[in-house]
Amino acid sequence: MMLCPACNAFAPLTPRCVRCGGDAADEGRLDDFYGPYAPYNPIDELAMGAAGSSAQPHCRHAASCPQCGTLFTVSVPLWPL
Repeated sequence: MMLCPACNAFAPLTPRCVRCGGDAADEGRLDDFYGPYAPYNPIDELAMGAAGSSAQPHCRHAASCPQCGTLFTVSVPLWPL
């Protein structure tokens, strides 16, 4: 089992804007933006690459930059339990 340190508040996520380089805000798990019930659905580990993938699994977060308004995604490496 894996967990996201940002989702579980074990480590702060402080992304830098991909456009202007300024401090951006973590807007939460990217999958939570897909629908009104998405935050209540279980996290799909296959979508994060946890099973059947040679890459380290990640949790995708949405981020926004208050300086230039850019929205982008950030991949947070998951921690094993």
